[in-house]
Amino acid sequence: MKLGPTAMGLRFSPEPFFDRVPAMSEAGTPEKAPSLSPRPATEDDIPQILELEARVQSAGWREDHFRAEFQKGYSHFIVLTDDETDSKIAGFIVFWTLQDEGQILNIAVDIPFRGLGLGKKMIQLAVNQAAKAGGNRVILDVRKSNLPAIQLYQGQGFIITRTHRNFYSNGEDAYQMVLDLTQKDPLDPRSIDF
Repeated sequence: MKLGPTAMGLRFSPEPFFDRVPAMSEAGTPEKAPSLSPRPATEDDIPQILELEARVQSAGWREDHFRAEFQKGYSHFIVLTDDETDSKIAGFIVFWTLQDEGQILNIAVDIPFRGLGLGKKMIQLAVNQAAKAGGNRVILDVRKSNLPAIQLYQGQGFIITRTHRNFYSNGEDAYQMVLDLTQKDPLDPRSIDF
C-alpha cells in the first residue's frame, strides 16, 4: 500500500514535479520522466535501496543500517517512487528529528534522476520536519571529496562547522555541516513539488 505525503503528516502541491522535466533513456534520448511522490520506506524497499546505494555511494550503508531505522521512533526513512507503479525508487533520505535538532544521515538520488532538484527537495523535506518538531538546527556529515553535495548543502544555507578525521569506513574525512533554523524560515511544505 502506498502512503502519500498526507499520511506522513506532510502536504505537497498536487502538481507533479516530473511532468515538466525530461529524463534520458538508456539510449541517451530525452523521454518523459515519471511523476514521483515521497512515501515512508518499507522492508520490501530494502533490496532496491541497497542496489541504489551501491551505485551512488563509494562506502554506503549495509542492510542492517537501513533495517535499524525502522525501529527508531525518531527516524524518518522516505523514498521517492514513481506514481504509476510505486516500484521504481528514484531516491531516498534518512533523517532524524530529535528534541532540538534534525540530523540528515543518508541521502541518495539514483543516477538517471540526478540534476532534477530531487536532492534539494528531500533536504527541504527534512528541514521542514525538523522545524515542525521544534528543532533549532539540522546537522549532517558529508565526504570532503563530495563537492557537488557540499555545494548543494551550502545552497540550502548549511555551513561547515568542523572536520571529522577518518570518519568513513574507507578512512576519508567528513565535514560536519549545520543549518541554523533560528535564522531561517523553513519552506511552506506545500511548495515542495515532487
